Amino acid sequence: MKSKNLSILEEYNKKLPLYQDFCNAMQNLLSRLLANNEYKYQIASRIKSFDSLKQKISRKAEKGIIYKKLEDIHDIAGIRIIFYLENDKKKFISDLYKELTPQKLELFERNKEKGYMSTHVIARFGPKRLILGEYKKYKGLQCEIQLTSALYHAWAEIEHDIFYKLSEKVINNQQQTVNELKRELEEAMINHIQKASDLLEFVVEKVKNIKSN
Repeated sequence: MKSKNLSILEEYNKKLPLYQDFCNAMQNLLSRLLANNEYKYQIASRIKSFDSLKQKISRKAEKGIIYKKLEDIHDIAGIRIIFYLENDKKKFISDLYKELTPQKLELFERNKEKGYMSTHVIARFGPKRLILGEYKKYKGLQCEIQLTSALYHAWAEIEHDIFYKLSEKVINNQQQTVNELKRELEEAMINHIQKASDLLEFVVEKVKNIKSN
């Protein structure tokens, strides 16, 4: 492994406890925001293990992506928030921009393709929070916040488990078959999961209207 990669891994090995503290602090902040706005949700967090980071750096290098420093890797700390409804996820994104101002967090959105509705937000503590004693040590650290809803999350987990355990040899020998199976699942996602999600949103709104009358 190149000396630059070794340097990144050595730095991470020293900063691993710091990243864990940072991830916990970010999760606590998000949990308060979620609770204060009475969302129904599940939240979980993790930081990459040393071995997982090493594998990521190697995979990216094979694709021509070379990390120059540890801070170039945005998803060392990760938080996943699963909402019951897709509309709650969208509303929470709005709340992030409205209630967590740029002085506190910097946010970037991106949506995955192929039917899976997930929004990834890269967040860091901003200057107003970093001047506080307990937050100073988190300067420069970033966290990837994954936002999705329950139906999409369940589907993605099942799909991941189906293909994750396939060996590289099997995939190489049966590439066309594997690709066809993935396409079929993507079509099922679009034709059924998205429709079910839309219907669930519709039913929830209808029941709210019934209760209010």
